[in-house]
Amino acid sequence: MNIYITLFLISTCCILIFRNIYFSNQINEINRTLQHIKDGNFNIRVRFYSGSKGIRNLGINLNSIIDEFQCMAEKKEYLDESRKKMVSNISHDLRTPLTSILGYLEALHKDSKLNNKEKKYFLDVVYSKSQTLYSLLEEFFQISKLEAEDVLIKVEKINLTNMVQEALVGFYQEFTNEKIEPIIEISEKDFFVWGDSKAIDRILSNLLINALRYGKEQKIIGIKMREKNSMVWIDIWNVGPGINIKDIPYIFDRLYTAEPSRNKKSYGSGLGLTIVKKLVERLRGEVLVKSIPNEKTTFSFSLPLYK
Repeated sequence: MNIYITLFLISTCCILIFRNIYFSNQINEINRTLQHIKDGNFNIRVRFYSGSKGIRNLGINLNSIIDEFQCMAEKKEYLDESRKKMVSNISHDLRTPLTSILGYLEALHKDSKLNNKEKKYFLDVVYSKSQTLYSLLEEFFQISKLEAEDVLIKVEKINLTNMVQEALVGFYQEFTNEKIEPIIEISEKDFFVWGDSKAIDRILSNLLINALRYGKEQKIIGIKMREKNSMVWIDIWNVGPGINIKDIPYIFDRLYTAEPSRNKKSYGSGLGLTIVKKLVERLRGEVLVKSIPNEKTTFSFSLPLYK
């Protein structure tokens, strides 16, 4: 009997030893994998060979964390690159109108031979460039206030149909200058929403400017109103160059700037759409974008239906 007990104890000890060796190897492999990830290899994953449910769950959870970390790292890399592009674009956007303003003012100040017609032309250019510079600085100011939650939002009953019509009238001159007749799909029914008139006006203005910027070459832009699930949606679309699918998740980010493949003359600071998103969210709505490059790009936002 003592022999059987001894054999049982020896077998148990062997099993425990082998089990400890197995788990030790698993732990060492996990450490090696995590070290590779720490060194920057985000494509590697933890591998487990155990039949233990607990070990398998540990592996699944670890790999899930690694997946999220990889996504964060890729987004950080994208935003770092976007930040560099944005700084470059902003520097260019500020320097270009400022250089023109200083050049024309210097000519007005020093050239006594200019006639009245030439002086008026120079002043018109200075005024136009100053407006461009002011608009850019105003965007920086607005986004800073929104991020600091220093913008007063007064939610009340708003006739969204009237606001859309007024916004379109406000862009009449721009449509005329670009020889664009917008495709308008607005029913005779008045849509009332919960919103803030100043915020909605800014949202519509930014999206119409964006549609004109990228759709003017094809001379086609459109606007549509619709109701869905107690929300009123506004779709503003164009048939311009569109947005690459890999950029869709970042289009409303503060640091997003247009790809070089898009119209270089149309570069902006990248803040207009960020302002749209922040204002829509403050109004308890949602903003989306769908794009098929060179076919149709649609920016949509929703506001709660007034009941």
